[in-house]
Amino acid sequence: MIELGRKRQSKLACFGWFLVATSYTLYIWNVGRWDWVGYYFRYALIAFWLYSVVRAVRNNRNVPLWPPRSFVSWAGPALSAVFAALFVFLGAYALTGHRASEETVDLRFPLRGGTYDVAHGGSRTIVNYHHEYLPQQYALDIVKLNAGGWRTNGIYPNELQAYAIYGDTLYSPCNGKVLEAVDGFEDRAPTLSEKLPEGVLPAGNHVAIGCLDAKVYIAHMQKGSVKVKVGDSVDVNTPLGLVGNSGNTSEPHLHIHAERNGEGVPITFNGEFLARNGLIRQ
Repeated sequence: MIELGRKRQSKLACFGWFLVATSYTLYIWNVGRWDWVGYYFRYALIAFWLYSVVRAVRNNRNVPLWPPRSFVSWAGPALSAVFAALFVFLGAYALTGHRASEETVDLRFPLRGGTYDVAHGGSRTIVNYHHEYLPQQYALDIVKLNAGGWRTNGIYPNELQAYAIYGDTLYSPCNGKVLEAVDGFEDRAPTLSEKLPEGVLPAGNHVAIGCLDAKVYIAHMQKGSVKVKVGDSVDVNTPLGLVGNSGNTSEPHLHIHAERNGEGVPITFNGEFLARNGLIRQ
């Protein structure tokens, strides 16, 4: 972005940098994990882009339209066009992940009392790494944001309590019947690389509920917090347990997905299909 504001040999070269900076800004706005650096820094990015555009206009007002007739002078604009096209393609592809391509299951959001952010979600792998795995292809990983727009105090602390979502109460996302209820697995310390201990289920402590014709999983709950058992009838005001960090998980978050006959089903909350960086205020 800093490069955008500098003086160029020609207006064409300046315009090339404008295309790269703009396409990259839109791509990062959509695809970036903003909960890691502060969600509201998204808006600072736009402000910095605007500042760079104004600076570029001022610095390149009097330069010639076309660059000199040399390979080096024309190589810059050509490369700018290539990179801009790449980011436009990636950004457009990511945007297609913001819509469901099939019938959805509409649920009640299972968390209350805060601002929550979709870390992974959508119908493309570029915004949802779960999408490559058929049963979880529309799964969502959701974190809670603190007042500063961060999911935690620090970048990647070792203390579970440092994560804003840890310990939040999970409610049933629908009226239905409990099909699975598993408890007893320890909460794991946050880690990016530690392997899952032998005998621990990937979902960790979890609950599965029959919602309409789908099976909805809520995973990675706190040890000892699961409040329901198989066969219980639940409604949207029934507490299921607490957000934890059990199973195959790198940090505390809500994992929720729906399956039908072993295939993932798109989820909406109150009619809205969410993808990465979507906010839910409760």
